Amino acid sequence: MKRIFVTSVVLASILSACGGGDKSSTGGTDYAIISGKVASVGATKELYLVQNDEVIRQIPVAGDGTFKDTIRNIENNHLYYLLSSFTSRVPLYLNTGANIEIAFDQDVNKSKITGEQAKESQYLLERNIFISNIDGADSNLFGQKPQEFKVNLKTYFDELQNKLKSYNLGEEFVKNQERWAKYKFVEYLLVYPTYHTFFMGRDAILPNDFFAEREGIDYDNAQEYDQVESYRDLVRSKYIEILTEKVGNGQQLEAFIDAVKGLKSANIRADLAKELLPYISPNNNKSKLLLDFINENVTNEQVKEQAKKAYDYAVKLSSGSESPKFLNYENFKGGTSSLDDFKGKVVYIDVWATWCPPCRQEIPFLQALENKLHGENIEFVSISIDDNNQKWKDFVAKEGLKGVQLIADKAFESQFITDYGITQIPTFIIIGKDGKIINADAPRPSDPSIESVLRELL
Repeated sequence: MKRIFVTSVVLASILSACGGGDKSSTGGTDYAIISGKVASVGATKELYLVQNDEVIRQIPVAGDGTFKDTIRNIENNHLYYLLSSFTSRVPLYLNTGANIEIAFDQDVNKSKITGEQAKESQYLLERNIFISNIDGADSNLFGQKPQEFKVNLKTYFDELQNKLKSYNLGEEFVKNQERWAKYKFVEYLLVYPTYHTFFMGRDAILPNDFFAEREGIDYDNAQEYDQVESYRDLVRSKYIEILTEKVGNGQQLEAFIDAVKGLKSANIRADLAKELLPYISPNNNKSKLLLDFINENVTNEQVKEQAKKAYDYAVKLSSGSESPKFLNYENFKGGTSSLDDFKGKVVYIDVWATWCPPCRQEIPFLQALENKLHGENIEFVSISIDDNNQKWKDFVAKEGLKGVQLIADKAFESQFITDYGITQIPTFIIIGKDGKIINADAPRPSDPSIESVLRELL
């Protein structure tokens, strides 16, 4: 079951947003050194140093698995994460003068941290592993009755407090971790009703004081937001929940903006405003509102540039606009095909690749959709962005793929792909009989609505 209490959705785009500049390489003479070796020698080419869900450093990994880097400009927030993937995240607590060595393993439970000023980092690593045991308890814990759950949850956190004391760390660090535990405890209380229902098949009857620890929390504390990770997650969850409300006409976007506007903490407003970036799209008539709100609140220039780029694409690719064209793409059946070849028909385009698991998962649904609309005035066009032509041909032949099977001329760098601003696949596009865009981000074949959407256009 997917955990709710994770960091911002921005984290989901960390690896694809790298390369926006090195924030740790300039200014100041104080620094920390991190070095080590990855267990997956040869498989891991680089690691990412992340702070507040933002990549600040890409660290190359040598052929023998070793890495080393100097981290500068360490400010009040000492917490970083070193990661190679979304699940393999090693926490680091860096002070100037620290010289930390990391045995980095994809299985974080096997990672180790040693060196000068490494005790805080090692505690954080053990803390996260300890917390993952709570997550792994699943029905054994979340299936319990409310009061029993709360008592046992407190036992976990008391054990964690004892572990913290055993490290004999500095007073400031200890106080920060005690605040972290307080907010983390509340997170588990908040998700308990949902998980209990999932595991037990019935709602829990909560006593009136079940959420007592939540009372009195100030969700507009700028300093706490910067310094305490679990407080940040708690605040994000509170406001991002507004975005997930199922209300029509984008009202949840306006409700989110109104709520965030009311915050006095500029750092919280700036961070939450970034959550609107994925909602800027050709199909959203509120994209300009979102762009303006991001520009008014976000301080990160890279995020502003991404928002402006997304908005430009949204305008360019809005419904009724002339579609960008592809020319002379190789056709699996022989020869080449261009978009203009299909004028006069509705065109449903699938941009995919053989190496993309989500793309392959859509294939049975796409084939079923083609069968249902066989003989209608519609063309199903699949455009592969594989850079291995033979692999594409072999896959199409082996799977017996139907429709028009094409391969783009320059993979992700093909003009048609860049004109549509496609950065993730699969992407589905609907183009009308007149060659104009109907939907630049159309429903997938697995979406139950797609058949009726296409039939209305025929």
